Amino acid sequence: MNATPGPTRLERYLRSRGIKPAHLAKESGVSRQHLLRVRMGRMEPTRPCIVAITTACRHLAQEQVRATDIFDLD
Repeated sequence: MNATPGPTRLERYLRSRGIKPAHLAKESGVSRQHLLRVRMGRMEPTRPCIVAITTACRHLAQEQVRATDIFDLD
């Protein structure tokens, strides 16, 4: 997968909520390095990774978040 031409949905979501990637990595259990690759669109996340990141975003943002809100699952 090639890098997307702009920020990914996940990156835009994190920025708009002020969520620090290091906090998301810790909360989700995904390494900071892997999270960076996913955030920059250089790697497709696996289903377990999507679930972990989505769950962590719900907790950190204290709002309902669906996987389709932060990932392009087309």
